[in-house]
Amino acid sequence: MDIEFVRGDTQFFRFQVKDGEENPIELKTGDNLYFTVKQNANSEEVLIQKKYPENITYSEGYFNFVLNSEDTSDLAYGTYNYDIELKSGDYVKTLGQGTITLTDEITFRSDE
Repeated sequence: MDIEFVRGDTQFFRFQVKDGEENPIELKTGDNLYFTVKQNANSEEVLIQKKYPENITYSEGYFNFVLNSEDTSDLAYGTYNYDIELKSGDYVKTLGQGTITLTDEITFRSDE
């Protein structure tokens, strides 16, 4: 899924992880879920990362996290790549991926 928003704005994300029968699942203790943003697929530098259970919460069948203003305010305008990855023991599965396009802002953090 491709996402576009104004650089420095707060963005809320909500998604489900489903089993083969389309039922929402909750992760087991020790499982990790990562939302990772990089410049592009070949980049090694992580620009933004949210992790379950530290920065991603689970409630009523949905995983939730927030990109805060400071997560994007210092990034250049443009398009970045992200993915959502599940890791359970030795099992690793990319659940989704796409782009985030940061558009022009008028009021910068330094103006606030």
